[in-house]
Amino acid sequence: MQKYRELVELKGLLRQKKINYETLAKYLKMSLSALSNKINGKSVFNILEVEKIASFIGIERTDIPLYFF
Repeated sequence: MQKYRELVELKGLLRQKKINYETLAKYLKMSLSALSNKINGKSVFNILEVEKIASFIGIERTDIPLYFF
């Protein structure tokens, strides 16, 4: 399976900020399995989820493409 570089970067940023998937899933009001599918490239984040994640973990708007697209 293809690894998406952006998602690998996102996972690294979450680790660096000590944010686990469970915390992020609760913040996004989605199941842990749904988040896992998205963060592993099996399904995609919608734009509202991207904006919420960026806000939650402190990704600058201009840096969003480094982690999602």
